[in-house]
Amino acid sequence: MKAGLLLGAGLFLAGAVFAPRQAQAAGIPLVYNTGQEAFETGPLPAPFDKDKELDGFQAGYMCDIKGVLWSYYSVTNCKPVAFKGDTYSDEPELVTAITAKYKEADMHRGLWGQFGWMGLAGLATIGAALWVKEKVTGK
Repeated sequence: MKAGLLLGAGLFLAGAVFAPRQAQAAGIPLVYNTGQEAFETGPLPAPFDKDKELDGFQAGYMCDIKGVLWSYYSVTNCKPVAFKGDTYSDEPELVTAITAKYKEADMHRGLWGQFGWMGLAGLATIGAALWVKEKVTGK
């Protein structure tokens, strides 16, 4: 039990130290993510999959995100793109081909990226309830 708590605290501390964006809430570091993120949907549709300029690119959607600890509670304004790392292309013909093959629902957001914030909110609620119980009952 003690090792699990130490591991959890260590992971949280590492996340707080290496976070790309950070906010302060009552002196407690909180990793808050905002900006744009590309979510893969699959390989580029034909004939773009053979285009040498797009070698290594994936089809996906570029979205505005808001989240905590890399779990996004808001994913909005998604547009189809071909992307590779931080580079993306949104040429009209390419966008048309990606939209014809993939829908926004096809984005691979991952289990943590899509639902992790719910677990964090649940843990915060349980922690607050235990704190209130301790203050009320003295135990």
